[in-house]
Amino acid sequence: MTTPKHTFRFLSPAICLAALVALTSCDGSASSILDPLNVDDREEVYKPVVGEPGEFGVVSIHEIIRHKRGAEKEIEVETMFEDEIIIDRNPLLDSSDIISIEAIAINDLPGFCKLRLHLTQDGGKSWRKLSLDSRDTNAPSLAFVIDGISYRTIKPRFLYSDQDTVVVDGPFDEPTALNLEANAIRNFMHFSQQ
Repeated sequence: MTTPKHTFRFLSPAICLAALVALTSCDGSASSILDPLNVDDREEVYKPVVGEPGEFGVVSIHEIIRHKRGAEKEIEVETMFEDEIIIDRNPLLDSSDIISIEAIAINDLPGFCKLRLHLTQDGGKSWRKLSLDSRDTNAPSLAFVIDGISYRTIKPRFLYSDQDTVVVDGPFDEPTALNLEANAIRNFMHFSQQ
């Protein structure tokens, strides 16, 4: 499965990151961040976007290709910072492997979250392999792709054989995390044909 590329309908993580920098560099409150963004209602900014299944919050994890070989399996994708990286076209794990997602607030980083992924049995096996492979210092970096855009690189946490739930540290900005949480089950059912 390749992930479709869609335009985000909520504040991009780059804007949220800029807002966090603005807050830390001034003595203002959250309202001083929202005013320059012409946002009157914080609740509206953080309201998840729920569309048709497969439209929003589609997740895939791909190997990052460091040295382009021109192979058909390579594809260029945009990153959140509007540059491009090359990834393996075939995902190592995707929304068909992720039953649901929970956004977990990061206490010492307000406005940002970790993600708890509830994986299928096959998804758990794939994650365990990724986490074991990532212990090798020569292991390729992995791209966490959301709606066809590379959001960040990740290093998979180890997952024990009797578990199918894992935490991705992120950080993920809160609107993105809530959007993933809101759409995960519908995307799982859509892509896994359940």
